Amino acid sequence: MSIIDNPFLDFVRFSLHDNAEIPRSAFHVSWNEMLETAKKQSIVGVCWQGIQRLGGMSENKPTDDDVMEWMGEARKTEKRNKTVSERAAWVYGNFKTEGFNACVLKGQGNALLYPNVLMRTPGDIDVWVIPQTYKKGGDYEECIHKTIKYCKELKPNARAVYHHIDFRKAGDVEVEVHYRPSWMNNPINNRRIQQWFLEHAEECMTNETISVNGNTLTSGYAVPTWEFNVVFQLSHIFKHLLQEGIGLRQLIDYYYLLCNRPDDLSVENIAKTIQHLGLSPIAGAVMWIMENVLGLEERFLVYEPNRKTGLFMLNEVVESGNFGKFDERKMSGHYRSPIMKNLQRLVRDVRMVGYFPSECLCEPWFRVYHYLWRRRH
Repeated sequence: MSIIDNPFLDFVRFSLHDNAEIPRSAFHVSWNEMLETAKKQSIVGVCWQGIQRLGGMSENKPTDDDVMEWMGEARKTEKRNKTVSERAAWVYGNFKTEGFNACVLKGQGNALLYPNVLMRTPGDIDVWVIPQTYKKGGDYEECIHKTIKYCKELKPNARAVYHHIDFRKAGDVEVEVHYRPSWMNNPINNRRIQQWFLEHAEECMTNETISVNGNTLTSGYAVPTWEFNVVFQLSHIFKHLLQEGIGLRQLIDYYYLLCNRPDDLSVENIAKTIQHLGLSPIAGAVMWIMENVLGLEERFLVYEPNRKTGLFMLNEVVESGNFGKFDERKMSGHYRSPIMKNLQRLVRDVRMVGYFPSECLCEPWFRVYHYLWRRRH
């Protein structure tokens, strides 16, 4: 069986399209196994939308016990969403009060693009912050230093890496404070994308919206603009694919992002930006999956699909689960030493270099640079 005919992927596609016919594969699957796969991919809420449309099935219809189990997991997702949205608004408001401009990356901003804002499985809170004293063209490294210093005053043992620092929990929700939204291993592309991020920072941090808690509008927070997200989230997907693995949740986030493209934005300009920033390989793979696996209409694509790279990436998604947590090929799953983790990274580079040569070949050098950077911070 071809990976594109995977019954689970078949059902995910059905769940994303309200008017789709029940796929033939649904008449032969185990609904319990389907639920376990949905958990691994962190898309229970998405698949629950499909489960609710199976009432007309004549065979292999989910039993009452199956439905109750799915419903229970979906309710957990909804409840967690409400909590994380409240925490995100609180974190955003506190940083504003403390003299930082901020916006909430990914997560609860992406949830606002879903047909049902409570169906997305939430994670931690990622907030991009910049001191309000920063002026365009100023010394951004000094701003990064101020942000790290502020976070360490509140959490002395916080560990700073190149793009973020782990912060205190907001209740029971982890918070990552970003001073860089993402990065590239290739130094030329990294310099370009960091500059691009800063050029768009002000519009993102003033793009305030509302969060939805059940049927109630709650205090809001700023989220990135659509144009920013279409580039930033590609780089985020790229980073995780190369480092540890990426799951369907991030791809479905991107699916709904593309579905919400503003009418006045030029696809041609977006494609030029993607190419300029070195994101062409991952863009081609993602667009192929969007169209051929998730069923996105061609008119919503922002780059030319690449079947070869798309198939490779799809296999990684199926093998890895959410952020690679269920990838049985990972040596780091059995060995926790830094040496084995670095070896695992090299093995991953070798496996992917034929598809993403620039990022894979630069990754070992970036790791050395990152080590020296961490020593200074």
